Amino acid sequence: MPEPRPWNLLRTRAVRDFRIFTASTLDVTDPRTGTEYVRTVLQCPDWVNVVALTPDQSVILVRQFRFGTWSNTLEIPGGMVDPHETDVQAAAMRELEEETGFVPGSVELLGVSHPNPAIQTNRLHSYLARDCRKVHDGKQDGSEDIELVLVDRQRVAELVKRGEISHSLVLAAFLFDSLGPRALTS
Repeated sequence: MPEPRPWNLLRTRAVRDFRIFTASTLDVTDPRTGTEYVRTVLQCPDWVNVVALTPDQSVILVRQFRFGTWSNTLEIPGGMVDPHETDVQAAAMRELEEETGFVPGSVELLGVSHPNPAIQTNRLHSYLARDCRKVHDGKQDGSEDIELVLVDRQRVAELVKRGEISHSLVLAAFLFDSLGPRALTS
């Protein structure tokens, strides 16, 4: 079966800038039928998240309120790559330190994914940070209210199965971590 053909882009119209993303509409033509459609796309900055481990193999988690589900969620540290940042790994370590006060001894890229390619333009860069040590209490943004939670690495799967960790981008990072960078190439 042949690969799907690219759609024809007729026009792009900016709709609104929401600071954390910009919404646009695309007028497109279906390559198979020629039918015109309007599609919405969110131009988002790249995101980062960090599976952060202490020397005793505790995973550093954060609990915070999320407006989409109107509930607290248990997650790994992460956030947006700021517009002025060119080093994505440094952005990930900035987010880790700001949210938790921990800094790593070593860092490696776990993988890169597309959070929602149907409507978003950005990528998620997931990192593994080892030997993290607490150097201060964190410096959260004004709109962040974060509870720090340390969990033994062996308990993460249980928290996922019980639905206590349900954020899909966190689950993606844990999947990368379970595969390991070497498992992807061997």
